Amino acid sequence: MNFIDEAINSKLTGDDFLQAMTGIYSFPEVWGELDNYPNWIKDVITIIDYDTELQMEGLDIKNYSKVIDALKRCDLCEEANLLEKINDNISDDEMTNVYNQLAANNDYDSFWDKLRYYINKNVNIQL
Repeated sequence: MNFIDEAINSKLTGDDFLQAMTGIYSFPEVWGELDNYPNWIKDVITIIDYDTELQMEGLDIKNYSKVIDALKRCDLCEEANLLEKINDNISDDEMTNVYNQLAANNDYDSFWDKLRYYINKNVNIQL
């Protein structure tokens, strides 16, 4: 049993479940087990990882398709739409503009509120 199983068995919801999923950094072997879990759990971990990377390294020119898909399923479409603008041909000014519009720089609390709602909706389905 790993931290994901414990969170599910403990019937954690909202922020408690969200905080439990940060355990992915303490137990990196669980990355290889994520395909055994529902998509919504993978979405939550993908978004946690996206936010961690954004906070530590900033925004990079890379493929964010997995993150974009997770964001859309969590009704974080504005963030997803911004990431869709990133490609190899983006100018420095455009990249700065995208970065400045991200939730981390604007409405961070609302971003996480939507993720908590997504968690609660899916935990209630699973229970």
